[in-house]
Parts: sequence; structure tokens; C-alpha cells
Amino acid sequence: MKAMKLFPALLLTIIPAVVSAQPEPVDTTGWGHPVAAIPDRTFEIAVATGYAQGGGKLGGDLKSLEDVAGPGAAVEVDVGSRIIPQLTVGVYGALTRSQHGDSIASSTDVLGGAAGVQAAWHFRPDTSLDPWVSLGGGWRALWLDPSAGKTTSLQGVDLARVQVGLDYRVSPEIAISPVIGGSATLFVSQDSPMTSSYTEISDKKVNFTGFVGLSGRFDFGSKKSSDPVAAQNDAAREAWQ
Repeated sequence: MKAMKLFPALLLTIIPAVVSAQPEPVDTTGWGHPVAAIPDRTFEIAVATGYAQGGGKLGGDLKSLEDVAGPGAAVEVDVGSRIIPQLTVGVYGALTRSQHGDSIASSTDVLGGAAGVQAAWHFRPDTSLDPWVSLGGGWRALWLDPSAGKTTSLQGVDLARVQVGLDYRVSPEIAISPVIGGSATLFVSQDSPMTSSYTEISDKKVNFTGFVGLSGRFDFGSKKSSDPVAAQNDAAREAWQ
């Protein structure tokens, strides 16, 4: 009988101790909850689409950029690797199709292209909301293709290409992000109906192309690390799945 009386008292003592010893669950609700940081050496592919618009002088006897290329649509593909959870390095490529400017015929197709290298810094890789900024540079081209006659081609370099975004991790491997950015470009040569080959543009001017859109990023081939912090991130990642 004494044992029966002692049993409820023991339960009242043991149960609170066991409950208090259990780790608190990670809050995975809301827009900014903790998640596992992207592991080192993860291969990433991002695809973005949106609105692009350029402006500024082209140099020489050429019109301004907005006079030949109006607003348009852009598609971009980024490929990179996470060196550390905060840093991605890689390459980018983009294509644009714009409305014709006021100074060229309405039947002219206005196409653009860009490619280069870039690095992106992620400020909060271990949360579901992760702001980032990227800096890059490379090649840029603009083609004015009339319905008849020779295509005018401009070749140049993106001196600086900056983008900012805010990743939202919808799963351990997928993030979506609004993106806004722009490139400072210097066109250096042209080939037009008035020339027989590429010629240098005199009195070169820096112009600007802006972009705003939406990006989706996909992560592949992440590798677990022997580092204790990375191992903890891997465990959290598996729990999130």
C-alpha cells in the first residue's frame, strides 16, 4: 500500500524532469524561421526573368541607348558553387528582347546578350529569409536586326553588374527571390550597314541597364562536412525534409 501511495508522487517528480530535459523544437513557422545553411560545395542553378530597360549615351555619332532599345523582357541563368554558406561564385548569362526605340524602324528586332562572372554574398544563409547582394562583370552585346539589310551589332563590357535579392527557402533545395539590379556598360565597337567590319566607337560613354524580376534557385550535390557546425546544419536540413 505504501508503494501504491509513493508511485503517484514519483510520477509527479519524474515527469516534469523528463519534459524539461527534452530539447525545445525549432520554430519552423513564419517567414523568417531558422533553416539549415546551404552546405559548402553545393552546386547551384538560378533562373530569373523580368523587365529590363537601358538608358544613357552610346558614344560617337550613335544615338542614346533608349533611342534604339526600349523596355523589354529578360531571361537570365546563373550557375555557381557555394564556397562557404555565405558566398557563391560562378558565371551568368542573359538574353533580352526589347521594343524598338523611337529612332529606328518599327520592323527592327532589338536583341541583347550578356555573360560574365560574379560573386554573391548571402547575409542570413541559416534562415528562410536570406538577403543577398551580387557583384560581377563581363561581356555585353546589342543587336539591331531590321527586316531587310544588315544587322547593326554593338559589342562592349559590363564594367560593374550589381544585383540585390531576398531568397525565401520554400524547401531545403529551392529558393525564390525578387531581384533588382543594374549594369554599367561601355560599348567599345560596332558593326553597322555603314561599316565593313567592327570599328572602334569614338568618345565612348558609360550607359546603364536596369533589371527587376523574379528568380528561382535550385541546389544540387550538397556534401556533408565533418565540421560540428556543418554536421548540425545537416541534421537540421534532414529534419526539415
